[in-house]
Amino acid sequence: MNGKKTIALLTVLMLVLAAVAGALSENTIPMPDPAGVQQAGVQQAGEAPSAESQQDDGFQPAEDSASLENPNEDWMAGAEQQDVVVDQAYTIDDFAVTEGLPDNWVNILLLGSDVKYTNQYGRTDSMIVMSVNLATKQAKLTSFMRDIWVSMDGRSKTGKLNSACIYGGPALVMRTINEHFGLNLQYYALVNLSSMAEIIDLLGGLDLNVTEKERDALNKGLFDLSPLSGMEKLEEYGENVHLNGNQATAYARIRKIDSDYKRTERQRYVLTQIAKRLQQENAGTIVSVIMKLLSCVETNMNMTQLMTIAAAGMQMNMDNIPQFRVPADNTYQTGTYEGIWAIKVDFNANKQKLHKFIYG
Repeated sequence: MNGKKTIALLTVLMLVLAAVAGALSENTIPMPDPAGVQQAGVQQAGEAPSAESQQDDGFQPAEDSASLENPNEDWMAGAEQQDVVVDQAYTIDDFAVTEGLPDNWVNILLLGSDVKYTNQYGRTDSMIVMSVNLATKQAKLTSFMRDIWVSMDGRSKTGKLNSACIYGGPALVMRTINEHFGLNLQYYALVNLSSMAEIIDLLGGLDLNVTEKERDALNKGLFDLSPLSGMEKLEEYGENVHLNGNQATAYARIRKIDSDYKRTERQRYVLTQIAKRLQQENAGTIVSVIMKLLSCVETNMNMTQLMTIAAAGMQMNMDNIPQFRVPADNTYQTGTYEGIWAIKVDFNANKQKLHKFIYG
């Protein structure tokens, strides 16, 4: 793969497990031990300017979702290309959980990165909060844009949200989102990109709606991620086009033909299509998928918690999962600062909209 940071379809973990048969009697998910969250160092790019020097210069109001696209598509300028070595990750004592939120929705952070070394973390360019109502068997998906400019606990500098994992692992990502958006994240799952194509191939591929532009873009972005796929280019486009694992993964990573916002839509689309396929599969196929998944998943949830969510997922309507994106339209500014493109968010406005979306 090239040096660009790419998107991972991490969110597959929970909805893969949603296809597991068998219901459990638990209706609550107990708080895991924060000490169980892995902390590690990482070599990765992404040094950010200091909080003291951050200014509004260069940032312009963004009127619509299309402006979320990074104008510097190749990431060839500025400090983003510099290597940053973190010898010791910050230890997160707690997740800064917001108290008093309705307890009928469980919020789980799904993280994705194509950079995952032994005992090391990279950027999490896919960050989706899956909210699950165990009583009503409902789910909601909220994407958080990777370029949101944030402060981070334990650091004297600000940076992009997707770099939080570099400095404090998934725990720092959860704490950062909780502090800025008033959530109560305590659980996470992290998956790397390289195994997603093989998982899709284990299901026999996916039937997706693909435009001509999307077909051309995914063919340019093909990677040899699954030996079952091969590097075969997609020839067709239209409704219900059959894609193999490599093709479907490339589809979910498309960005240059439109925007980062549309890319997050594609991620959620592929995710729900995988979940729908799994609901139709036999036990043998589901076991094969989960066995493959175990090798590429890190989570602080135990098997009982995962199976509780899986049991609820078996009864979910995958054609009707509400979706949201942070930041919402007309609540942010975009621009460059010292060569780094970022999104400056109205946190109060997005907190209100996010809470309304999840809790009604």
